[in-house]
Amino acid sequence: MIPDGIFHLLGGIGLFLYGMQALTAELKVMASDQARAAIRRFAARPVTGMAAGAAITALIQSSSATMVMTLGFVGAGILSFSQSLGIILGANIGTTFTGWMVMLLGVKINLGTLAFPVLFAAGLMRILTSGAVARLGGVLAGLCLIFIGIDLLKEGMSVFDGLLSPENLPTDTLWGRLQLLGLGVVVTVVTQSSSAGVAATIVLLSEGHVSFTQAAALVIGMTVGTTFTGVLASLGGNIAMRRTAIAHLIFNLTQGLVALSLLDLVVRVMAAGITMGDAPLALVLFHSGFALVGALVFLPFTGAFARLVEWLVPERPLAIEQELDARFLTDPAAALDVVLSGSRRQISALFGQLGALLAPGLRPAEVPDLAGQVSNADALGLFLSQIALPEKDPLRQERYGELMALLDHLRRLIQRAGQGGRMTVAMYEPMLRRETLYFGAILRAVAQLEAGFIPGDAEKAREHATQLARLHARLVRAQPRLARREDRLRRRVLSTRAAPPRIFAITDSMRWLRRSSAHAERVLFHLLAAERQAMAAHAPPPSSDTAA
Repeated sequence: MIPDGIFHLLGGIGLFLYGMQALTAELKVMASDQARAAIRRFAARPVTGMAAGAAITALIQSSSATMVMTLGFVGAGILSFSQSLGIILGANIGTTFTGWMVMLLGVKINLGTLAFPVLFAAGLMRILTSGAVARLGGVLAGLCLIFIGIDLLKEGMSVFDGLLSPENLPTDTLWGRLQLLGLGVVVTVVTQSSSAGVAATIVLLSEGHVSFTQAAALVIGMTVGTTFTGVLASLGGNIAMRRTAIAHLIFNLTQGLVALSLLDLVVRVMAAGITMGDAPLALVLFHSGFALVGALVFLPFTGAFARLVEWLVPERPLAIEQELDARFLTDPAAALDVVLSGSRRQISALFGQLGALLAPGLRPAEVPDLAGQVSNADALGLFLSQIALPEKDPLRQERYGELMALLDHLRRLIQRAGQGGRMTVAMYEPMLRRETLYFGAILRAVAQLEAGFIPGDAEKAREHATQLARLHARLVRAQPRLARREDRLRRRVLSTRAAPPRIFAITDSMRWLRRSSAHAERVLFHLLAAERQAMAAHAPPPSSDTAA
């Protein structure tokens, strides 16, 4: 017969995991804007970025959510990869807050019984109310499930009485500790959560089933294990995700091996104080300590570390579809950042391709194959349609609309770019050639500007926006001139009594030039608007003037 303790143990782990998921989901909604603003504001320097990453991760109880926000900024060009490393180091520190919560409120203070009436009230708040009150109910419900899960874990540990003790586990040698480290890695990979493993280890330690050094080796393994799940998750992802996963892996492996090698020294230092009399407290101190010390050691070398990771994971051209990772959809703001980044890439490619054709020396055989451009535009549109924006979020709704309009005009420009016959007539017809070459020069300038965009540099970002606005203004001024020229050209061609095929070819090409120029102007208009709204969305509090 299966002992009841097994069911309590499994149920406790399940409740803890679900409680953590529910708590994180609600906190992400409540604090997402503030968290994104903090990342945007403090990431410029590694020290402040690390502090922001630690605080945000502790607040929303999810290093993954912090990573997604940060990667969204990197993808949109708001942060460089080097700047994102401070946030990543801080997120590692912030994850240790869960251990403190479990130790203080789950082990030291038994809140499991008190959690039941609070869970009842929280459930009513979540179901019967809306807005901030409902979110608060969700947060309380998640916390209650965590504490009830810890209580069940403690009850379930009774099944190990007489079966599991420090003597039954690998011996306290380097090989034994490496075995426990490996076990910690496996637990994290299987459960996809280091928090559950750390909580179970704290409970095991408090019940005397493992020694402090064994628990410490397990916790080091669980910290390292989070990097393997990240590496697996990054496979097939964009360049920022792969670099972040490799940086996280190198950092955690180095930090874990150093912590393991210094474990005996740590035990002696703690034994000299008062903490070894309180094993759970000593464990969470150790967990937070090695995360903090490891981050501080790496902090002065973030620039060199970033260059190492960029060398290990070099920039390779990826199809835009590969950049549109579905994991970004869990954070609508980050997903919008990724669409903006992908749109900028496609604008650079399409404007460069079309601009190169609208230059002296065009031959009809040079009309491009636009299948890739069509595929990219469709992928961006599909990804954008899958973003679920929260209610009552006018700023992001406007940004969503700008991106949707941008993609619509981009598709129309792609269609025009495929009309090679009209393009050739526009290039070689003396009455159209000058305006066509002018349009091509603007396209090439935009493509060159977007290709040279440097993420993470605020000054260069402002300069980039200014230059892009100037090119857009040139297209705006060209529209009425092209309309007047089209009208004059139509009258002139008709008055010359030219052959009908030539008349139709010239007027069609003039219309092609005017409409292509109009679509390019609209693309830049919506791109500039989306970029302004992206900056406003990341800078609290957004004023109505900025949003407009």
